[in-house]
Amino acid sequence: MEKILTDWLVAEARTLGVPVSEQEAGKLGVYLDQLLLWNRKVNLTAITDPAVAVEQHLLDSLAAALALGSARSVIELGAGGGLPSIPLAIVRPGVQFTLVETVGKKVGFLKAAIASLGLPNARAMQVRAGGDPDSERLPRCDAVIARAFMEPGAFVPLAAHYLVPAGRVIAMVGAETQVGEVPGIQRAETIEYVLPRSGARRRLVVFQTA
Repeated sequence: MEKILTDWLVAEARTLGVPVSEQEAGKLGVYLDQLLLWNRKVNLTAITDPAVAVEQHLLDSLAAALALGSARSVIELGAGGGLPSIPLAIVRPGVQFTLVETVGKKVGFLKAAIASLGLPNARAMQVRAGGDPDSERLPRCDAVIARAFMEPGAFVPLAAHYLVPAGRVIAMVGAETQVGEVPGIQRAETIEYVLPRSGARRRLVVFQTA
């Protein structure tokens, strides 16, 4: 990734409230380069312009750190190309991330990226999450997150199966997305932010179990 984009990423991440060191920004740049390179053969993203990807992928993913709270373990359902979990794993080395994806080629990319970036706090698993963590050999974690996976009304109750008590579900949605109440799990907070280049308004809608 070009230095001008790296510098812009560092500045805008600070504005979002998620400071990024130069070393972390370097890793984020390497990850983005790998994502766009693999995307030529594996369908990982519709965005191919690096400047747009810095905003729509990296900054949007980093913003999710605002909703992690004290979580020390996170599952991402429908991980795809690793957004937001790989950027989060880079800037939150004390948090363990499990990336769940059904498509083998995408899991191949995730494993390669995690290995090349040297992220001991991230792992990718090829499994279809159906709400039964024991049979799926998935852990129960402090938080479950998803980005562009399924509509919130379906995602939130599914994600709740993978939580420890007092765990949180984080739905990353646009400003226009309707997020209703979900039986059995309480809405805890909504965090709003604006992406700097496009002006797109985004929200992190957080639910918490008892």
